[in-house]
Amino acid sequence: MLAWATLFLFLLTVWMIVEIVAVRIRAASALRRERMLEQVWETCFFAAALGDESPPPPRLARRDRIRVLKIWCRIGDQVVGESRERLAALGLAIGLDDVAGRILSPPLVVIRMPSSVELLLAIRAAERMRLDRHWQRLAGLVAAGPAPLDRVAARALVALDAWRAAHAVIPALIRQGRWARHLVEDLVEAGAADALDAYATLLGTVAEDVIPGLALLIDRCNDARAAPAVRARLGDPATRDADAVAALLNSLGEIGDASDQRLVRAFIAHDSWVVRMRAAQALGQCGDRGDAAALEVLLGDSNWYTRYHAARAILRLADLGATHLENLADSASDRFSRDMARHVLAESATPAVR
Repeated sequence: MLAWATLFLFLLTVWMIVEIVAVRIRAASALRRERMLEQVWETCFFAAALGDESPPPPRLARRDRIRVLKIWCRIGDQVVGESRERLAALGLAIGLDDVAGRILSPPLVVIRMPSSVELLLAIRAAERMRLDRHWQRLAGLVAAGPAPLDRVAARALVALDAWRAAHAVIPALIRQGRWARHLVEDLVEAGAADALDAYATLLGTVAEDVIPGLALLIDRCNDARAAPAVRARLGDPATRDADAVAALLNSLGEIGDASDQRLVRAFIAHDSWVVRMRAAQALGQCGDRGDAAALEVLLGDSNWYTRYHAARAILRLADLGATHLENLADSASDRFSRDMARHVLAESATPAVR
């Protein structure tokens, strides 16, 4: 009996050693294949992106599709303009659009669902190859997808059709509380500014809770064509939400048009300190000497941030500047105004002239 047990343990040990060796051989073989695959396809993709003549691309094997899609996306991150367009054309030619489509819209019967990484690759492929047939799937990821898939899908939709995304996606994103500056920067980079007129139209009709996010997007587009819509919504008596009013005032300040002075002045006595602060900022961008008295009042505001931005606004006004602020630091009637004037003067690199 002992002999049989010893034999069994010996055979089990041999089997385990063989299995470990086989696993290592398979891993080494897979690594060599992956490196060869990367070398072949990187050369092919770079040649296509640069417009160089190269042999026809190799046949895309079924088991290599995800790896090749990953390589294609990585090369796409390194090129722009016409090079990226040529790379997209090659992706369509070798069937990467079908690979992305199977990931975004898998068949009813699948062995496994696509991973988050695979979905991320497919979304980026849909954006760069202009696969607008997957619009609904991408919109679904924006509405209910996990981060960062929702952000990448939103960018893809803007790149595919900025006008359609302006109405179908952006207001919903803002309402869901997933609107952030980095997302806005991504959307602008993807071409959101192409739909600036659509945002201006939306600004006049959306609910007040959407205005701050929409105003931020308009600001980042850096185009004064939206100014009439901003003025109209800010001047509408129905616009009462403090955050909405503050966002619109910030937009006017970014535009910096002197014709907006009268509209901005109407908010310097608003109940909300956020609105008063934004009004002070805007006057610093579009105001003149005539706004000095209003800014001096805000310099003594009960809120620190409002006082700070009022002092900064006085400093920015070309015909007042540091000299006037230094006078206020010496002669203002209340301690808060004097302290803030001194604080901003000390913070500023602008020398005061007596």
